[in-house]
Amino acid sequence: MKKVSFVIPCYRSALTIGNVVKEIQDTMNSMAGYSFEIILVNDCSPDDTFDVIRKLCEENNNICGVN
Repeated sequence: MKKVSFVIPCYRSALTIGNVVKEIQDTMNSMAGYSFEIILVNDCSPDDTFDVIRKLCEENNNICGVN
């Protein structure tokens, strides 16, 4: 099985990062033969982006958050 890693810098993304993650998950789940991980990097965002990242990490084993 091949593994795909998505590394996404997040700045002022509290309202949008959830949708981005869902689109990646939906696309990758439809592709046989691939596993994936999503690495979300908080880029010193002044909003509550890291709180959203933390929640996404708690809900999904294949998501990692970096502050």
